[in-house]
Amino acid sequence: MGAHPLGYTRGMADPGFSTPRPAQLRRFGRVFYPAGLRLQKALSAYVAEGSRPDQLVILEHDPVFTLGRNATPADIHVSDDFLAGQGVSVHRTDRGGEVTYHGPGQIVAYPICNLRGGREDVGRLVRGLEEAMIRTAADFGVVADRLKGAPGIWVETPRGLEKLGAIGLHLSRWITTHGIAFNVRPDLAHFRWITPCGFTDKGVCSLESLLGESAPTWEATADRLQAHLTDCLALDLQPTRAPSRSVSALTWRRGPGGPEILMMLRVPAHGLWWQSVTGMMEPGETPEETAHRELKEETGLSGTLTPLGLSHSFWVDPAIVHFPDDEPRFNTETCFAMEVAAGATVQLEPAEHSEFKWCGIDEALALMKWEGSKAALALLRTRLGG
Repeated sequence: MGAHPLGYTRGMADPGFSTPRPAQLRRFGRVFYPAGLRLQKALSAYVAEGSRPDQLVILEHDPVFTLGRNATPADIHVSDDFLAGQGVSVHRTDRGGEVTYHGPGQIVAYPICNLRGGREDVGRLVRGLEEAMIRTAADFGVVADRLKGAPGIWVETPRGLEKLGAIGLHLSRWITTHGIAFNVRPDLAHFRWITPCGFTDKGVCSLESLLGESAPTWEATADRLQAHLTDCLALDLQPTRAPSRSVSALTWRRGPGGPEILMMLRVPAHGLWWQSVTGMMEPGETPEETAHRELKEETGLSGTLTPLGLSHSFWVDPAIVHFPDDEPRFNTETCFAMEVAAGATVQLEPAEHSEFKWCGIDEALALMKWEGSKAALALLRTRLGG
């Protein structure tokens, strides 16, 4: 053992846990941050029963600043209006630490673990998470390490010390939530709008900023990080149920005052909220086929379909959709827009929706309940020049 140049003394390896524990891996693409909080809450309640496997969730968030327990408003250097214009939201969380950024191009991993029964060692968990990120960086030729008193992993660059991976955990009754963020190709400009993790004298880097065009993709990096997390946390991966798949088709028409969005009120048995057209994919269908079928079944309309380039995943609340067992369920939704003729007549399916109305975009946004619907409508508004 010897003194590390970053100020941390480390041996040949510091791998975290060694005794295997059953776990399930949930790997998604985009998950909106509030949906990620609901997902963590559901999975932490699930693993609290000691016989159930730990959960490792790997995903990518929308642009968001998250404030830990030690964060202050001064840690964000720009106004709320500026952030809204940039499409960045702000959320206060129960994790440790100050403020950090999540966004596209960054891998977020949530180890939702039950540490009771011999694993009551948060320090070992943190070291395992750091080791997994260190090994991932090394897989792509980047030397990263720990810095004493500063959780996460750091790289010595010509600009000074820069953080490549961050850690922020919450522990309640030995159940862990939140986790790590590893920078592959995020927009590093967003970090300049905050005091990241409370450090004013150190920067933030990514594999892209370090490696340039040779930097790996998000998927390739997630493959390596997933493998190292499984090893360093001693996770014995068990089978998981694949997410169901659905589509949303924002149905709109050209009105005298601009675009109008079709909003339908779900009947009480189906949740009693306003939405546009959505539906579950059936075996053998493409997302496009599902969108056309659901539009016809729910409204009696047909239209011109446009992909919005958005797919996102979320936990399915069993209070809304009833399941025969308590294993958590997830769904991945692909988003479209569907233009219909201005004078077309809507014919609701009464088993699903009780009423409808055509709304301007702002009114439709105010009626919508879920983050994915709002994000899809924001994309449609941009495409329509609004």
